[in-house]
Amino acid sequence: MDGVTGGVQKRLKANMKDVGVTPKAYDFMFYTNVYMAMVATAIALLGGEFASGLEYCAMNPKVLSLIIKFSLCSAIGQSFIFFTVAHFDPLVCSTVTTTRKIFSVLLSIFLKGHNLSFQGWAGVSCAVSGILSEVENKVREAHKRHYRNS
Repeated sequence: MDGVTGGVQKRLKANMKDVGVTPKAYDFMFYTNVYMAMVATAIALLGGEFASGLEYCAMNPKVLSLIIKFSLCSAIGQSFIFFTVAHFDPLVCSTVTTTRKIFSVLLSIFLKGHNLSFQGWAGVSCAVSGILSEVENKVREAHKRHYRNS
């Protein structure tokens, strides 16, 4: 859903600018998380899993501790994502997250000895090519602007 979310956030930023409101990074994060919490709670209640989930966590405090740690790490990661979306453009955010994922895959391969199939290497190559072409395009645009202003 990154593509949909990025487009919606870009349109939201443009609409807010039209009415003279400048969104802050954590405005996006707060309202997105409030909406997600409401949807998750509604689904858990409708599926009859809310009470059993609470009961399981009460009976297994170690799991609850892990859930809290995971939530904190997720919130910190989301802070960086929403900061990037608020101060840059959703495409920059997609590039940053894709680059991070590629490095995670490569680190897993080279540091932990994991294997990647030919199809996996082809996917990594496509992703790296896309990012490099985007960087090359940005550099070319910057050079054009520089020489026009000179």
